[in-house]
Amino acid sequence: MSDKRYVLGVDGGGTKTDAFLFDTDGRRVAHVRGGATNHETYEGGFEEMKPVFAQIVADVCAEAGVAPPDLAGTVCGLSGIDVTSQKLRMDRFMDELGFRNYRIINDSFLGVKAACPKGYGVSFVNGTGNSVGGIDRRGDWLQVGGTGLHFGDLNGASGMSGKVILAVFSMFYRCGEPTSMADKFFRLLGIGGPAEFVEAVYDQVYTEKVTNKDIADEVLYPAVNEGDPVAVRTLCEIAEQFSLGIAGCINNLDFGDEVDVVLIGSATLKAGSPLLVDTIRKRVSELTGKKISTIPMTVPPACGALLWAMELAGTEITPALREKVLSELKR
Repeated sequence: MSDKRYVLGVDGGGTKTDAFLFDTDGRRVAHVRGGATNHETYEGGFEEMKPVFAQIVADVCAEAGVAPPDLAGTVCGLSGIDVTSQKLRMDRFMDELGFRNYRIINDSFLGVKAACPKGYGVSFVNGTGNSVGGIDRRGDWLQVGGTGLHFGDLNGASGMSGKVILAVFSMFYRCGEPTSMADKFFRLLGIGGPAEFVEAVYDQVYTEKVTNKDIADEVLYPAVNEGDPVAVRTLCEIAEQFSLGIAGCINNLDFGDEVDVVLIGSATLKAGSPLLVDTIRKRVSELTGKKISTIPMTVPPACGALLWAMELAGTEITPALREKVLSELKR
């Protein structure tokens, strides 16, 4: 091995995993993309996920000609790491693989290190699922969400779709208010009326022939933009649930008077109406008494893992180094 010092950053989800190996000068050395490393994706849980993870890190290290004990720092942001027992189980596995200076975290925290100019703030993930990760100016960190409906999770894009389904169903069968979302949903499903609605949801939504994105783009947001009261109220209720998690995270940490909130995930970044983000920003400010700045995530989450790994290795993260890492990730 040369005199160069190397770090590893891993962004692992329920579909794919990206592992990047860089030197501490910010040069990209190796990259491997592999399968899911969220243990919740597998019927066999951690035991089924472990060989997938092991192969990914073995491949990226082999490409660079290094081994896990040689790395100066490693950060793995993995979806599905939501409680302490899950983290400790993954820690034991990292020890078995020979890693030394490492940190295992939920992937929601990567947005803070990747996109917050001060290096601390809050990251709100709203895609397939939703969770909030906060790192404050003292270095303390907290995750809110990602732990299920009993803890207030809306369940990301699918939870948003569920609210729309309920609003339309309620119009006809639960004494709900009329909404223009009904006709839009019927057109999307290709049905003639409410009598066919439940069957069509089973056949098309639950099987993902009609996606959550389809429901948002063709039902919810067009109705919101037309000013439909039920659609507007539905979106505001969704924003309220998200706001409670973000504000709760902020109120349990130390940020001062201003907080940067990074927005991650297509369900927020590609929202068809500004009402969602505008309402979140306003409500979080009301709930915390702080100025809230929202930052759309435009860089790969792996950038956060790499910068954090460099911090673990004792490298100062300068603006120039941050820009270099981002440039190398994009090539």
